[in-house]
Parts: sequence; structure tokens; C-alpha cells
Amino acid sequence: MFFNPYHKHHICPVRSLITARQTIVEQHDVQEGRTDMNRDVINYEGNEFYRFRYTDTNVHCSHQHPQLRNLVYATSKNDVYYLYDNSIQHWSPQHRSSRTILGRPLKNLHSRTPNRITTMAAMDEFLMVGGEDGSFTFMNLQTCENPVYDSFTTEHYLEVNGIEITRSRTGVPVAYMSSNDHVDKQLRCLDLTTLQVSATFPALKFANFASQSPDGHMLALATDELEGHVMSVNSREKIATLKGHQRFSFSVAWSPDSRMLATGNDDHSTCVFDTRMLTTPVHILSRKVQESVRSLRYSSCGRYLAMAEDRHYVHIVDTTTDYSQAQKIDFVGDISGISFTPDGEGLFIGVSSIDFSSLLEFEKFRPSWGGTKYDQFDPLCF
Repeated sequence: MFFNPYHKHHICPVRSLITARQTIVEQHDVQEGRTDMNRDVINYEGNEFYRFRYTDTNVHCSHQHPQLRNLVYATSKNDVYYLYDNSIQHWSPQHRSSRTILGRPLKNLHSRTPNRITTMAAMDEFLMVGGEDGSFTFMNLQTCENPVYDSFTTEHYLEVNGIEITRSRTGVPVAYMSSNDHVDKQLRCLDLTTLQVSATFPALKFANFASQSPDGHMLALATDELEGHVMSVNSREKIATLKGHQRFSFSVAWSPDSRMLATGNDDHSTCVFDTRMLTTPVHILSRKVQESVRSLRYSSCGRYLAMAEDRHYVHIVDTTTDYSQAQKIDFVGDISGISFTPDGEGLFIGVSSIDFSSLLEFEKFRPSWGGTKYDQFDPLCF
């Protein structure tokens, strides 16, 4: 079934609420000393980098935690994985069909009750999901058989906050597991060939999300601190402290060339750092942001940075314009996650509200021949 998320029936009821909320945000920013003087000016007018393609109102997404929204992953243009009703679903854009691939709830080995899925990650043939009490499940997506259930600890509460699957510099697939570790206070790196912890990194506060730079040298860590941290993957020592936010961060993302680092925060902003000068952000993206930035994704070519708020809005920033041009995708509903396809041609957004829940598919906008402001940046237009 086709659904148009831009239909006025789905947008108008929240306009007055959004305006009132923006006024409150601006008043709070003035009280905290954050004014428009230190925010980037971004132009949204007339920009359309990705356009709506398809959704099925019979396909539903969900999220279990108010702050953890990394629950949509596209491993190819025809394979999208997302959370619904404490199970992992697979959506095929090609066949426009969905199926359950991991229906059994997480279960801590030391608990009699199943736990809720709080976060997930998927890349290539690997799927990892995390839950409460440090429980996690690993599955090979090529077979979708014999998932491995395990747990970090016997402690009563150690929630898995974030997972990133990537590869080490030697090509070994690894998963960085961020959690509310109040005992060991560390971030864990799992070797996915053995499912054993291969490295740990110190975290003074709860770790919310960690991301390894594409070149494999650096690790960015968002915690329950005002500052973020960049660490050396090899020595596990701190390289830099990231300053610029007023609250806690829950998302970080690297550009494909490992040069730029973006951090999303509860203070309704995204700070962009140049790794050659990590002392202060080179961009603060927040003027049109209404709520906390929960998910960040760079496209594979590095041209676009997608920023997902708690609800209603996904911002797509064109990095080739020095982060000065952006598109705003608006709808009504909580956002469970966002994901570019590996080729950057598609974008998927999980909407997980009670009134409306679905998986929205967008495709890269191809302007007609004749020359527009997008042509000079798009190699496929030549």
C-alpha cells in the first residue's frame, strides 16, 4: 500500500505544538548561553537531496527505550533490518515483503525472564542485538540459523546502549558494545569470529555509543558526560576531549575519509569536528533542530550527513557546501532509526509511533538535465 508522508493530514496537527516547543527551546538556549551567534546558518529552502519513494502501512517499526534509536540498518539496497515488537524483521525493497528473522526475545543466561531489545547493528552478514542486563544475540545473516545468546555479566542491570559492527585494520569483524557498565566502567570490543572480548576501553561514565574511524586508528566515544572522547584503537589512550555540548551525547559518526567526526546530543545540536583540530567544533548544527539528536549517519560517499531527532524530523546536510545546505524530511511520529544503503542511493527511516508506524523509503533525487546546483557534486550526473 502506498502512503504519502507529506500529506497535510499527517503534518498540520503538530505545527502549533512544534512552534510552541521551539519557543521553549530558544528560551532555554538563552539561559544556557547558547545563542544563534555560535550556530551555523543552514539553508533549507529548495533543497531536495532524497525524495520519498515507498512505504507499506502494514510494516511496523518500534523502539523500547526513549533514548536509544539505532534500530534500522540497511546492509544492501535489498536488505533492511529493523525492530518490531521485540523481534528483528527483514524488509526486502525489491520484493516489498517483510519477514521475521529473529523472533525469540533476548534472555540473560542468569535470568528467568526474557529481556527487551534496546539496540542493534547489522553489517554484511553480521547481526548483533543488545538488551537489558548485558544480554546480546549474534546471528549470521547468510544462514539466519542457530543464533548465539550470551551475556556480559551476572549483574542485575547492565543495559546495552549501542552497538557498532565494523572491521579492524587487519580485516577482522568486530563489534563495539556500549553499555551502562557501573561495575567495570568499560567499553567492550568483541571479535565476531570468536564472540570473545578482544579489547576494552575505559569509560568514566555510562557509554552510550562508540564508533571506530574508517581507517581503524581512532575510536569516538559518547558517554553520560558533557564531553566526548577520542581514543587510540591501538594504545587505548585518550587522544582528545570533544567539547561543545551542554548535555549527554547518544550518537557519533565518522565521515568515510576519517577526517570529520559528528556528535549528536541531548542539547538539540550536532557538533562536527575536524580530526586535525579536535579542540573545538568547526560546525554546530542546531538552528532548525527541535529535539535531541539520536542517530547520525554519513553516506558512503561522504557527501551527506543525516541527523535524526527523537521524532518528526530527519535533516540531511550537504557536506560539500561546508554544511550550509540541508533538506528537512518531516512527518509525524517517533523515529526508531535511520540508515543509508551502502551505495548511498537509498535512505530508510523507521517511524515507531502508536498512531502511525512504518518503514519509509527514500531515494536519491536525480535532477533532470539542464544544470542545477546539485549537478556539479554528483558524479552520476556526468
